[in-house]
Parts: sequence; structure tokens; C-alpha cells
Amino acid sequence: MLSIPCNHRPASPARLSPVCLLSVAAAFVFLALVLPTLLHAEVELWRNGQRQTARFPTLQSAVDAARPGDNLRILPGIYHENIRITGKHAPADNPITLEPADKAPSSVIIDGADPELQRASPAAPLTRWRPLPDPAHGWEADVPWTWTARESRALLTWASHADERLIAAHHNEDFFLRGPRGDAFWRTGGSGEKVRLRLADGRDPNTVPLNIGTAEGIIQLTDSTGWIIRGLTLRHAGFAGVHLNGSGVADITLEDLTIHTAFRGISTEEIRNRSRRITIRRCRIQNFWNFDWEWRQGYRDTLSSSDEETAPMRGHGIRLRADDSEIANCEIAGGWDGMSVQGRNITLHHNLVHHTSDDMIELESNNTANLRFHDNVGFKLFVGISIVSDRPGPIHIYRNHIQTTDTIRVEGETRRYGYPIKMGNDWGPGAHGIYIYQNTFVSNGRSVFVATRPPRYRPENWRDLAFVNNIFQRNRRSAPVGFEGMGPAANNIRWEGNLFTWDADLKRLAEIDPAFATAGIVADPRLTDPASSPIDARLVAADSPARASGSRLPLEAGWPDSYPSPADNTARPDIGALPWGSEPSPVGPGGDLYWPWPKN
Repeated sequence: MLSIPCNHRPASPARLSPVCLLSVAAAFVFLALVLPTLLHAEVELWRNGQRQTARFPTLQSAVDAARPGDNLRILPGIYHENIRITGKHAPADNPITLEPADKAPSSVIIDGADPELQRASPAAPLTRWRPLPDPAHGWEADVPWTWTARESRALLTWASHADERLIAAHHNEDFFLRGPRGDAFWRTGGSGEKVRLRLADGRDPNTVPLNIGTAEGIIQLTDSTGWIIRGLTLRHAGFAGVHLNGSGVADITLEDLTIHTAFRGISTEEIRNRSRRITIRRCRIQNFWNFDWEWRQGYRDTLSSSDEETAPMRGHGIRLRADDSEIANCEIAGGWDGMSVQGRNITLHHNLVHHTSDDMIELESNNTANLRFHDNVGFKLFVGISIVSDRPGPIHIYRNHIQTTDTIRVEGETRRYGYPIKMGNDWGPGAHGIYIYQNTFVSNGRSVFVATRPPRYRPENWRDLAFVNNIFQRNRRSAPVGFEGMGPAANNIRWEGNLFTWDADLKRLAEIDPAFATAGIVADPRLTDPASSPIDARLVAADSPARASGSRLPLEAGWPDSYPSPADNTARPDIGALPWGSEPSPVGPGGDLYWPWPKN
């Protein structure tokens, strides 16, 4: 089972004892003395099984010297450096490897932030921050910014306090001055080197340690192939922890990385580029998001619901535009969206996504085929799976446990619950070839949301969809019901073998099309603990109504599954993600979950 730690929220300075405050001050002095010694890179270069005698002044110089088959082993320490890997190629079967020398997770930290700003303290104030003539306008500093793909991504830097609490990012002066989310940060246009800051408590930032990234990627691979990067901690990105830039990026493996404070933890380049054979395994992408930031009337302090550079709160843990790729056993915690994935021949499985303000995963593409999303767990989300204009398919979504029971969006003074599945026609034709089966969904809001307002309301564009053998458990039986914009059965939309806990769901489907009246049964599936976070989706008893009550359609159609078929080839399968008597598969990278928020 997943291990949830005690509340890790750091104590505020006001609550610390004088002894603790002295200890904190001593720690800052120690770091100020020690960190400069780590600016000299300690990297072992192994070639053909032999350690080379070369020494490298920087991590960058070690990377530049690497050849196919080399292993770059970084000695434990903290390195303030951003690495660019440009035009460095190795065969997939003889890759270049970048990893810690002792192979111990978290022993090597690559910090993309400006190190001097991190050393600020009341005892040793800086002079970097300049007060602006109007005190209400805050402070300004020059912070380096380097980029390869888009200079304007400076707007997407996420700054944070020493304890990793994010500072609200804004995209222009007007929204920065409004500052509706407390502490406010704005990396201005042009070169991106001018930074504005306002602290809600009025402190002088020259006395406050802050993390502000200095480059588009802490590790940026541009048109490079044949790399394995593993076991590193990357923190404080200017845009992305790992940035896969350019259509020539292929045969890249990212394993056992921990990434803190990044607008995107791992990102391919989404404009005119498609990466190939990207493997992401056991990575932790963690942002200390502030859930007091309200999502009011959609997007209260941004100009756009889609353009990130006018909505710098809308980051992703992983953004992947690639073919023949895999994301497995990762944890994504904190932030706006968990994953956004497009491409062909992609498998996403055994991932854990929690504490996100919007979607667990966005599957929003007019060029996605043969994608499998299975055995993933999501909780403390607003939306589970967002399906917009996906085609041509097929997309198979199965054996997932998704819980949407928190109120995140605010409309007027009303807090809204989200939904496990969101379907919208935001652009282009609707989705085709999507099969959603053998999942367990637990929600306090709609079971399925389908866009109903023009121009998004185009049910004729939804085709070749199937909802089969899913548990839709609703904990609150009140309006709205959901399903309103669902297309008709004539569009080859099938509802079979599902279990609903509220009869209004089944009635609404029958109103949309009488053929949906047999979409499933209404009963209590008797889950072990649907209220826990994450949910325990095991059936509590052998006589659960979900037992042997599903449709055989997935079996007869040959849809992929991660559990064996019943031995009896006429038997009906159980409904939901977990067959009776099964234990859930391990998800995420293992160990404690990232959980710095209050446990509620």
C-alpha cells in the first residue's frame, strides 16, 4: 500500500524557538561557506570500463567531453549549474549515461537557481534587490536568464521560498500589481533578466532567501540521441527540469529523477517537433503548490485559459509530445496539471498523480493513436482525465483508480467539485476511438462532464467511444448530474456493464438515448475505503454487486488488459479496476508520498 508521511509543513519563523532560529542562522552560514566549494565539478569519466584521469571544471565540460558508451559519474554534492546537451549522439544500444557516482538517490543535487539570492538572510542582507519608487510596486533585481527554444519562457519561471513554497507567478505588470495570490513574482519581458517581486508581509527581499531559476532547462537536450540520465535531484528550473528540445531528440531514458519547483518537470518541445523513444521511469516531480490560491471564475488572474505565457500558473508535471514512448511509476504532486501527452504508440502506466488544481492527465490532440493509459492512481484532483478532440485513436483507458472529491474551482461564492472524466470540443472535430473500461471512479461531482455550451457543444462529433465495466461512485447525490453533451448510440457510442451509485446517472443517459438505458446497474459496489486518499478500490466482500456483473465486450473485442481473463470463457468479469481478491499493483516510484500540505 502507499505510504503517506506525517504533515511536513515547515514551521513558520514566528513559531520557532530562539534555539531553532540560531540553528537556522548557523545552517545558512555553513551553506554559505560550503556551497562555493561545490562549484568545482567532481565528475568521474568512465570509458570502456576504465576510469579516465581527466578532471572537469564544470558539469558542462564533462558532458561536452562524453562519447558514446561513456559513463559520467557525479560525486555527491550541490552543483549550481544548468547543462546543455546539444547535438550529442550515441546509439541506443551504447548510450551515454549521467548519474551519481555512488548511485544513491538525492546524493547529487543540480540547482538551477541564482545561488546568491539563496544566501540572503537578515544577518547577511544582499544588495541585489532595488526598491521601486512606489513601494506598492515592490522590488526589482537582475537575475540571469539563458534560453534556446523561446526567450519568452522567462515568464514561466516559478520562484519559491527556501522551504520550496511557490510564489505566485504573473505575466504582466497589471496582474502583478493586483497580486490576488499573496506574494507576487513577475519576470519581465525582453531578455527575461529583470525580475519584480512583492512580498505580502512587506519584508525586504534582500533579507529573504529565494529560489529563482536562471535557464530554460536545468538539463536541456537539443537534437541529441542516446542518453540515460538517472538518480539526480534537479531543483529550481527557469522553465523545465529536463527539457527535450527539437525534433532530433530520441532514445532518451530518464530514471529515478527528483525534480522540485519547475513549471514543467519534464517537457518535450511541443511546437513543430516530435520526439521519439522517450522513456520516463520512477521520477518524482514535486511542487509545493499553495491550495489557498483560488481558481475563481475559471482563471481569475490570467488573460487566457490556454496560452501559458499569459497564464503562468498552468504548468505540467510532464508534457510529452512523442512517439514510441513510455511514462511509468512516476509521482507527480502539486501544480496545475499532472501530465499532457500526445503522440503514437505511447504507454502510461502505474503512475501516481495527486494534489493538482486541474487535470490528472490531458489527452488533447488531433494526432494521437495507440495510446494506453492504465493502472494509474489519482487523488486530490479537480479533473481526472481530460479528453478533447482526440483522434484517430485507439486510446485505451483501463484499470485506473481516480478520485475527484475536493472543491477547487470557485464560481461566485460557490466552490465546485470536479469530475473523473472531462470531454470537450475545444477545437476541431470531437474525439474518436476512445475505450474507457474497467476503471473505478469516485467523485463528489459529476461522473462525466461533457461540454454543453456552443461552440463546444457538438455531440455529433463524438464517435466510436465505449464506457464499459466502470464503477462510477458519487458520494454526493445532488445536481448537476452530468453526461449532458453525450452523443447518441448511432455514433457507435456504447455504454455497457457499468455500476452507478446514483440512479440519476443512469436516468440521464437514458434521456440522452434510450439505448443507454442498459448502460449498467445502480448499486453500492462496497469498496473497501472510497473516502481515503488515495482510495482503496478493493471490493470488500465476495457478494459485492460488482462481482461477475460486467460486460464481456472488452474480452470479445480483444482490448488490452493487465489482469487475466476469467478461466470460464462465458463468465462475466467483475466491474471496476480491481477484480475480487486482487491487490492493487504498486504505483509511483515507491517510498513516502510527497505531502507538505495539511492532511485533510
